[in-house]
Amino acid sequence: MLKLLKKLNKKEVLLIIVCLVFIIGQVWLDLKLPDYMSEITKLVQTEGSTVSDILEQGAYMLLCAAGSLASACIVGYFAAYIASSFSKKLRGDLFEKVQDFSMEEMNKFSVSSLITRTTNDVTQVEMLIAMGLQLIVKAPITAVWAIMKILDKNFTWSAITGGAILILILTIGILMKLVFPNFKRVQKIIDKVNNVTRENLTGIRVVRAFNGEEYQENKFEIQNKELTGLQTFNQRTMSIMSPVMYLIMNGLTLAIYFAGAYMINEAGLVDKINIFSDMVVFSSYAMQVIMSFLMLAMIFMMWPRAAVSGERILEVLEAGISIKDRWIRQR
Repeated sequence: MLKLLKKLNKKEVLLIIVCLVFIIGQVWLDLKLPDYMSEITKLVQTEGSTVSDILEQGAYMLLCAAGSLASACIVGYFAAYIASSFSKKLRGDLFEKVQDFSMEEMNKFSVSSLITRTTNDVTQVEMLIAMGLQLIVKAPITAVWAIMKILDKNFTWSAITGGAILILILTIGILMKLVFPNFKRVQKIIDKVNNVTRENLTGIRVVRAFNGEEYQENKFEIQNKELTGLQTFNQRTMSIMSPVMYLIMNGLTLAIYFAGAYMINEAGLVDKINIFSDMVVFSSYAMQVIMSFLMLAMIFMMWPRAAVSGERILEVLEAGISIKDRWIRQR
C-alpha cells in the first residue's frame, strides 16, 4: 500500500502538507474549548464575576468552534481532491497497462479480476486516502496532545481513562483478528461474481439457445450467497464496535464523575470549586482521547481491505509483458 502511495505527484504531496497544517490548527482549537469551559465554571462559582466575563469566555469558545469547523471543511475539500485525483491517475495507469497485455497476462489475471481491480479496488484505495488524511493524522495528534494535558491532573482519573483505552484497544484487536483474513477473500469472490455475470452477458445467446438460464442462475447464486455470507459476517462483527464505543464513553464519563464526587465530598470548601472545574475539563479531554482512538479504529477497519486492494493493483502495474509491440507507446 505504501509503495502505491509513492505514486502521488508533487501537487498532491503539497496539498497533503497543507492539510496537515490545518489539521494541527483544528486540533489546537478543539483542545482549547475545555480550557474556556473551565474558566466559565470558575467564573460562575466566583463572587464578583459579571455576566460580561462569562460571555467573553463564551465568545472565545464560539470563535474556536468556528475556526475548527472552517479547518475541517478545508481539510475535507483538499482530501477529496487528492483522493479523486490520485484514483483518476491510478485507473488511467491500469487501463494503459492492460492495453499492453497479451492473452497470457489476460488469462493470468482474468478479465473479471481486471475489471474489479480497475473499479472496486481503486475505490477502496480512494476511500482510504480521503478518510485517512482526515483521521490518520488528526487522531494520534489529538490523542497525544489531550493525554499530555490530562496526565498531571489526577492519578485516579488518569487510571480510569487508561483502563477505558485498554478495553477499547483490546476490542479493536479482537475484531481485527476475526475480520482481517476475510478481506482478501471478499475481493476474490467479487472477481468470481463479476466473472459469472460477464459470462452470462457475453454468452447470452448460447445460454438461451441451450435453455441454460436455470444453470446460470444457480451458478451465480452460489457465488452471490458466499459473498453475502462473508460480508454479513464482517459487518455484524464490526457492528459490535458501536455499542462498545458508547458503553466505554458513557462508562468513562460516569466513572470520572463518580470518583470526582468522592473527591469533592472529602475536599475543603476552597478546593471544591477547583476539583469540580478540573473534573469538567478532564472529562472533556478524556472524551477527546477516546474519540481519537475511535477514529483510529475506523481507519483500522478500512486499512486492511484497502491494503489488499493496493496489492492487487500493484500486481497488475508491475506485471511483466510477454509480448512487446515494437510500436508500443512510450510512457
